[in-house]
Amino acid sequence: MGPDPTAEDETATNAAWRMVDPRRSLRARALLLFGGGAVALTLLLSSIAGTLFQRQLEHTLGPSFENLAFQVGDKLDRSIDAHTRALQFTATLAPFRTPGTPSAQLHPALDALLDASPDCAWIAFADTQGTVVSAAPTFFEGSDASARTWFRAAQHQPYVGGPHEFPELTREFPSGAETNPRFLDLAVPVTNPNGKFLGVLVAHLHWSWARDTLSSVIPESARREHLGVTIYTATGDVLLDTGATNWTEPPPAPRVGNTPGLRGSLTEVVPGDAAYLTGYARSHGFRTFRGSGWLVTVRQPATDAFAPMAELRRLILWLGATLSLVTIVLVWLYTSYLAKRTKAIATAAGRIGSGDVLSLLPLPHGRDEFQTMCAALGEMVTQLRQREEELEADNAKLAARLRNQNRAQDSG
Repeated sequence: MGPDPTAEDETATNAAWRMVDPRRSLRARALLLFGGGAVALTLLLSSIAGTLFQRQLEHTLGPSFENLAFQVGDKLDRSIDAHTRALQFTATLAPFRTPGTPSAQLHPALDALLDASPDCAWIAFADTQGTVVSAAPTFFEGSDASARTWFRAAQHQPYVGGPHEFPELTREFPSGAETNPRFLDLAVPVTNPNGKFLGVLVAHLHWSWARDTLSSVIPESARREHLGVTIYTATGDVLLDTGATNWTEPPPAPRVGNTPGLRGSLTEVVPGDAAYLTGYARSHGFRTFRGSGWLVTVRQPATDAFAPMAELRRLILWLGATLSLVTIVLVWLYTSYLAKRTKAIATAAGRIGSGDVLSLLPLPHGRDEFQTMCAALGEMVTQLRQREEELEADNAKLAARLRNQNRAQDSG
């Protein structure tokens, strides 16, 4: 009968299983130790390097975003201060400080101020009753502005309002003008040399001025990096948003203090679990302008801001996977060589133990610990054989002596 195929398959299966069983295979243990160590080291290095690099990016990009937010707010404050000072200077001119000056005599000063301030849409002078005496352009002359916030607030000190729509003024512009424009109110009191209140000088600025100011600090090319800028009021309402981060509406203002000039950076998680690296700066004012309390934020999605960190992690994982694979292959080849040598020694030792005096242990091929062990075992076997041969010789001599003594006794 021939060999049983089923038994041969079971033997092959058992041999293959023993090869990958760490309890029974030196190769499997070495593979588990070195391969697992390489994988664990790769994951550890990826995590540590990614964390350190992210912190470095936060320490680098965070202050950069903070500085951009500060520059935007500072430019807005300087521009508002410049427009306010221009209004204050105009308010000191003689025609405005003389009660009852005709509107025609006020027009040259208002027209000159309008020409010098392209951001202004409308400049007007209202008397103590709130009647618009003179305006440039001449819209709304003779109208009542006493209920306007700017008139009531600017009777004692300069006033800076928030951007708002002004439908009546919008209708006066050509049809090709900006759709649904907003305007920012600036107003200063007008007094005579003795400090008596004579009226209010007001200017309505195109709110597009703020967007132009923002673009002078952060160019439109920043959209490619998803760098978005949002300006909030002191109460958290959105004044302006570039929309560069592809959100449908800007997230709420970050919860920072209301101290004028406050600035900093943080990594914030907004509703929807979106994370952003954010730099912020609160309006600090400039010269006589004490600031409006606006908060400027510069945001970039964390996925974009930390993209170099993610790339570094992928590179470490790729290199680590390659190194782990090379390590596994080398360890498998070397331990297979050791296993082959060990099996040859075990086979030879088994033959010698069963009485095969012609069997020899494999000769060493190097000077490492394994080869030293092979040499020591070979020397031990040689010594045992020599002692066995000596013992056999001694036994033969003893047997010959006994035979001689027995013969002597028999002959006697």
